[in-house]
Order: sequence, then C-alpha cells, then structure tokens
Amino acid sequence: MTEYLTMIPELLLSLLHLLIIRKYMKVFWGPENRNLKGYIEWGIYYGFLIINNISSVFPPQLLLFGNVLLIFMISSATRKRSVKQRCIFSILICTVWMLVEVIVLMILISVGFDSRTLQDAGSFISKICMLLLSVIISHCIKDNHYSEIPLLYFLSILLIPVSSIYVMHHIFLIAAAHSEYMIFSATASFLLLVINYVIFEVYDWISRNAELREQNRLYAQQLELCSQQAEERESLYLEIRRIQHDLKNHLSGLLGMV
Repeated sequence: MTEYLTMIPELLLSLLHLLIIRKYMKVFWGPENRNLKGYIEWGIYYGFLIINNISSVFPPQLLLFGNVLLIFMISSATRKRSVKQRCIFSILICTVWMLVEVIVLMILISVGFDSRTLQDAGSFISKICMLLLSVIISHCIKDNHYSEIPLLYFLSILLIPVSSIYVMHHIFLIAAAHSEYMIFSATASFLLLVINYVIFEVYDWISRNAELREQNRLYAQQLELCSQQAEERESLYLEIRRIQHDLKNHLSGLLGMV
C-alpha cells in the first residue's frame, strides 16, 4: 500500500513537469495549436517521464536525448516554427533544466542532505527554479504584450516560491531524520509545486487583465475624441448651412434691387 501511495506524487509531478514545459512554449511562442497529434505526443512524453521517475531505468544520456526529442516532436505538432527554432528551443530548455538540477544538487549536498531525500528535494527545488525562470523571462521579453503589474504585487508573488523552498527544505530535513514522514514530504512537495504553478498562472491572468484595462481606457479615450470630432463636424455643418442660407437671402435681395 505504501508503494502505491509513493507512486501518486510521482505521477502528479510528471504532469507538473509537462505543464512547466508548456508554459515555456507559451512564453516564447504564444498559444499552441491544439490537435490530436499534439495530445498523443504529450501523452508519450508523460509516459516517458513516469517510467523514469518511478524506476529510473534510463541512463542520463538517454534521458536527455529523450527529453530533447519529445519536446521537439511536441513543438513540431503544436507550433508552426522552423526546424532550426524548434531544435534550439528543445536543446536549450533541456540544457538549462539539467544545469539547474545540477546546481541545486550541489547546493543540497553542501548543505548536508543525505541520498534518501536528495533526489526528492532536488526535483522539487529545480521545478520551483524553472517556474521562477519562466516568469522572469516572460516579464523581460520585449514582444510580450502584457502590461506590467505593480512592483509590490510582483515582489509579493515572488515571495511565494522563496517561502516554499524554505518550508520544503525543513520538511525534507525532517523526512531524512524520520523515515515515516517520507510520504508526507513527497505529497507536500507536490502540493506546494501546484500552488506555485497556480500562483504564476494568476500572475499571467493579472497581467492580461491589466492589459485589457489599459486597452479599454485607450478605447474610451478614442471614443471620446471621435465624439468630439463628430460634434465639431456637426457644428461646422450647421454653420455652413447658416452661411449658405444668409448668402442666398442676400443674393435674393440683390437680385430684387437689380
């Protein structure tokens, strides 16, 4: 029974891994084109991640190659981009994620984590770091049309992943000393990752909402200017009609005098 319970966080963490990859694709390439081929390839990638997370049967080289290949296939099915762009994105995202995991593991080893909790803690913190990186990149990309939210809100949102890392650090330390808390640590890591993902989705929603409010304000100003121009044209038209009427009367008087 315990083995089945430990598999549930692995299934959910693999799903969250896909959501993070999807978020990076959305940041760099915009909304995806939904089709059956894309769903099938997402499902294959999910199965690949589950097999590796549960049994770790793939060597590091094959795991990296599989990630790059599957991300390339998914981007080919869901995005209309050149082969060069898809190759660069697939290799870059996997390389960055691998470097983040290595750096996190080195830091955790220096802190004093043992081998039992090192993998779980490294997986959790690396995913948090990749989420943070996606938000920072989306905030800095010049082609992003979303409005920037106030700095205080942005810093408040960033406090959430930092706090999550602090909390999970101590939870993993407790799990390392007391093995009966291993399931709790895995479940808590998944829940905190979901919370962080939802928070960053809320951040995107706030940015889109701020952009919509800004557009509505500009549209209201344009409507007001158009209304003013219409009133000015109407008054000019009435003035021209008055001048024409007066001129016609004046010409009629001159004609009578003649």
